Amino acid sequence: MALNIRLDDDVTILSNFGRLMNDPKHVDAALDVQDRLDLGERAFIMEMNSVHETGAAFLGLLMTITRTIRKRGGDVVLARPSPAIRRLVDEMQMDDFWDVFDTVDEAKAFYHRHDPE
Repeated sequence: MALNIRLDDDVTILSNFGRLMNDPKHVDAALDVQDRLDLGERAFIMEMNSVHETGAAFLGLLMTITRTIRKRGGDVVLARPSPAIRRLVDEMQMDDFWDVFDTVDEAKAFYHRHDPE
């Protein structure tokens, strides 16, 4: 599996997107996410620090993953965006589509913002 998936408390972190597009099995990434949704996971972070190149296929994969998660009642945010991801979000005006956080900890805190302290 080219997509790295790890569970941190109740948040699923997806990473290795920088290398994912070089793997012919990148199309399976959405299926891997569906497997996690089948397990009941609903809070996802896509960690984007390793992404140096973007394009239509990459954006399409991110959109497919995002729609899959949201269609099943989950949510997904971006964390640790590389300069290429920041440009993509800004140029495509996708800041309304994804919340973007500088760190994974900030993204995790987003999911717990309504927890009683």
